[in-house]
Amino acid sequence: MRRDFWNLLAILKYRTNRPATIPVPVDEGQRIGDVSFASQFPGIPIHNIRVADRVPADEASRLKYYFYEFQVAMYRLFSPMHPDLPSIDEDPRKAVLAAYTRLHRRLFPAPQLPEEYEGEVDLGHLAVAGPYAGYLERAPEGGYHWDLRHLARYEHHRGLRSLGVRVLFRPDEQVSGLRAVEIDCELGQCRPGDPDWGLAKKIALCAVTNHVSLVRHFNWVHLAAGGPFAIATRNCLGADHPLRRLLWPHMFGTQYSNQIATKGQMARGGDFETIFSFTHAGMCKLYEDSYSEYDIVVLDPARDAERRGIRNAGFDTPALLNQEALFDVMHAHTSRYMASYYSSDDDLRADAAAVDWMASLDRLVPNGIRGLSGPVVTIGGTARMIAALLYLATVQHEVLGTGLWNYQMWTHVQPVRVYEDMEREPVDVYQRLVNANFNLNVRRAPLLQDFSYLALDARGADAFRTFKKDLEALQNRLEAEPFTHWKVYPRKLEANINA
Repeated sequence: MRRDFWNLLAILKYRTNRPATIPVPVDEGQRIGDVSFASQFPGIPIHNIRVADRVPADEASRLKYYFYEFQVAMYRLFSPMHPDLPSIDEDPRKAVLAAYTRLHRRLFPAPQLPEEYEGEVDLGHLAVAGPYAGYLERAPEGGYHWDLRHLARYEHHRGLRSLGVRVLFRPDEQVSGLRAVEIDCELGQCRPGDPDWGLAKKIALCAVTNHVSLVRHFNWVHLAAGGPFAIATRNCLGADHPLRRLLWPHMFGTQYSNQIATKGQMARGGDFETIFSFTHAGMCKLYEDSYSEYDIVVLDPARDAERRGIRNAGFDTPALLNQEALFDVMHAHTSRYMASYYSSDDDLRADAAAVDWMASLDRLVPNGIRGLSGPVVTIGGTARMIAALLYLATVQHEVLGTGLWNYQMWTHVQPVRVYEDMEREPVDVYQRLVNANFNLNVRRAPLLQDFSYLALDARGADAFRTFKKDLEALQNRLEAEPFTHWKVYPRKLEANINA
């Protein structure tokens, strides 16, 4: 009975999101302030994260607001979580079938098991061609690794394995890729063939799927970068500023989405505490620490790969190539647009609003933006910075959020919790995981559309139309390649991160 009730709420939430045409911006006449997270969301003790002090009127929806308020109240009064429930079926397809009902499927297709999750899971392949490819970096002693040992510092629920883990990879010339050769976790150092190797792999995959959902998706995409992007743009660039028109489709709705998602996911009893491995206190501490560590360079795939030591490293990096191709189209768009409105760097620096926007971003984004934009304001640096923000709202949000749909549901491969007694997730934890990911896939404004109606003049309109043509050309090229579930296609992308 309760399971049916919470499924119905998830379905109704999905249905409340009707992606309308992104409106032409207007000047609000009121600045968006930034306040501490704890003051804006009492009961969530995180003090270093800065969030908007209000939701702009043009983003607010009374229907969605009251629906989310009702849902949060139900978490407290009528919890979907129950002690001592049975584990999900050992057959993963039966587990999905039980949790993802016919009503769910009428709105969004059921998750599909990726080919790489059939049979023995190859961590070396996932390290370069999956949603966790961004974790790979050069290891100090040689080789490459996923290093998530710091997760051992954060309190997890009783009865669970610690997620402090490191996976060491070595190049494998036979497949032009990598192979996992060692996993260091609470089980000790495990190698292929050891009795605990299979369990160590589950712990490693549990660690990355926890981290990608909590840190890289919500903390970094929504809070560390997405929120400041929207605040700075509204505050510094007037409705008729050319850069406001360029940025507008990719930031509209951000503050409202961040507010309602925080209430439903980060509050006590919310999705994050009840789905993933960490207690509420452990999660809050993880958010504080990881927010302070944010590096804007993660929004530029080529520079991020150079920083991690994997660019041109001698093995195949297919996910990186896919993401670089998408970034290049966005960078060409922003460079073309900037060149239409600014004749030189001095011309741009004479635009006080644009300079103020860059300074505001530098203040609001943890550790600033100069590592990506450069130390002074230039057309090249600003165009790359704007391309990175477009990439954030479209590609990164897909890879780290909605794109997990075909991966995170298969907990026999990558559990969201690893129990010490080796039990699978209880049905309430799994049902909530399914519903939370289902709601990540609400319908949003598609990226592949003509935004020329937002342009100030013919120059901007031409730039928007050329961007659409470039995205269509990339879509055609990618469709000619073999299909994979992890690959990001322009036709799948949404224009922004609003919920």
